[in-house]
Amino acid sequence: MEMSFREKSAWISLVLIVLVFGPYFWLVGRSFTGGEHVHAGTQFGLIVLFIVLEIVVHIAIAIQSPRDAQAPIDEREDLIDLRATRMAFYVLFGGALMSIFTMHFRLTVWMLSQCVPFAIVVAELVKFSSQIVFYRRGL
Repeated sequence: MEMSFREKSAWISLVLIVLVFGPYFWLVGRSFTGGEHVHAGTQFGLIVLFIVLEIVVHIAIAIQSPRDAQAPIDEREDLIDLRATRMAFYVLFGGALMSIFTMHFRLTVWMLSQCVPFAIVVAELVKFSSQIVFYRRGL
C-alpha cells in the first residue's frame, strides 16, 4: 500500500520533530539535574532549522508526486486531522497545566520557561503519531 502525500507529510513532521527537538530537550533535561543551561539562541535556531527542513523535504515529496500533493483534502483526511488535533489539544492542555504546577517547585525561571515548549513538542508528536495511526487503520 502506497502512502498518501498527507501521510508522508505526517511521517516527515514526526521524524523531524524527534531529530531536531529530541537532542535539545535531552540537553534541557540534563540541565535540570545540574548540567549547563542551553542558550536561548539554540532554541530559536532549532525552530528555524525545523521550518527550513520541513519546507525542503515537503517540496521534495511534492515534486515526486505533484498530483497527490495538489489534491484537495477529502472528508476522511479532514476527519483524521480533526481527531488527531483533538488528541493533541488534550496533551497540550495537560502540559500547560503541568507547566503552571511546576511554579510550586524550586526551579529557575529558565527551567520553568522550558516546560511550555516541551508541552508543545509533545502535543505535536501526539498529533502526527495519531495521524499516522489513523491513516494506517483506514479511518
